[in-house]
Amino acid sequence: MKRKIKKYFKEIIGFSIVLVIVTNIISFYRASSLHVNDEICSDGSDIVYFWATWCPVCKVESPNIDFIAKYYKVKTIAVKSGSDTKITNYMQKHHLEFPVLNDEKGSIASRLGVYIFPTIVTCKDKKVHFSDVGYTSTFGLFIRQWF
Repeated sequence: MKRKIKKYFKEIIGFSIVLVIVTNIISFYRASSLHVNDEICSDGSDIVYFWATWCPVCKVESPNIDFIAKYYKVKTIAVKSGSDTKITNYMQKHHLEFPVLNDEKGSIASRLGVYIFPTIVTCKDKKVHFSDVGYTSTFGLFIRQWF
């Protein structure tokens, strides 16, 4: 019995490592199509988060952003998510407190080549340091800011 448990544990660990590697490669590939420039960081933001109320991954990512916003200057941009009232209601319903800029028509995201949500841009010294698409853990966000 112990041998089977060990075998399954090794398989799960191996699968997890492969999954993390593959998802990071896909994320890197998708992020390479972004056209974000240093303009997005010009206000001194540490993290810029493009998200949408209709995005299922954003529902999981947003609490991470909300948490990290307590430690870093975060600017979030809600893309094609409806009126200010709709976004406010969404924020209240999901207990989110980070600041939001409503990009109702998607013009900001479009100008910067952001078409995949969520997209996270980290800034250092008012310059783009790193951009990523898809889910990023809170720990991953802290690591990106720390380095």
